[in-house]
Amino acid sequence: MLETGIDIIEVKRIEKSIENPVFVKKYFHPVEIEYSKHSAQAAQHFAVRFAAKEAVRKVLLSYIDNLSWRDSWIENDANGKPYLHFSEEVHKKIKIQYSSVSVSHTNQTAIAIVIIDIDGDANSRQ
Repeated sequence: MLETGIDIIEVKRIEKSIENPVFVKKYFHPVEIEYSKHSAQAAQHFAVRFAAKEAVRKVLLSYIDNLSWRDSWIENDANGKPYLHFSEEVHKKIKIQYSSVSVSHTNQTAIAIVIIDIDGDANSRQ
């Protein structure tokens, strides 16, 4: 079943939150932390990844009850295109056949949309 999720967030909200290392560790995968913290626009990179996590949750919480914020994360390929990763815990509970993420940000807002194709046999909550 093809599912979509979308989220938009104010960068300023995340900018304040990432000052707290507990927040960063709770919500972001180490790969995302490493990528975002070295950017000149760290808050924008964290914000767009947070929006992507929210979009993923809008899809996966229909299938998985206990979803950690770090069960999905974004990496970028050699050309800079973002792509989604999912934890082994997610893969144990549902079969994701395909996923795609598109992200964008300005100085003020960040937005993400995800498309996830979930095996039709995985329609019960875990």
